Amino acid sequence: MLSSAVEGFSQSRWQEAAGFGIKVTLIEPTGYSTDWSRSSAKHATPLPVYDQIRDAAAKARAQRFTAPGNPGATRDAILTLVDSDNPPLRLFLGESPLRIAVEDYGSQLAAWAQWQQVAAAAQGTQG
Repeated sequence: MLSSAVEGFSQSRWQEAAGFGIKVTLIEPTGYSTDWSRSSAKHATPLPVYDQIRDAAAKARAQRFTAPGNPGATRDAILTLVDSDNPPLRLFLGESPLRIAVEDYGSQLAAWAQWQQVAAAAQGTQG
């Protein structure tokens, strides 16, 4: 998932540019089968104090991205997007990103709903 800052910036550009006929789309791709984090990458010496956190993060990544994508297959999706008259604000490429977004947004919605009574009281207009 994209960072909240990139999402917020892109969404504001999407709203501001729409009146000029300019389209903005956040492309949120799957994990790809590349070597970016293996032998071609430079890694710092791992600190043992972070072993548990590193292992947990690796397991979470493996569960979230079960089938890495083929980078070459993305080309046609991007061209379809570019040729679209009405592109979406967000385009999730691959199988994992939409599932991840549904899980993440579902979790956020549940937390917001849990705190709605406090949030509504903050308006100060309830009896």
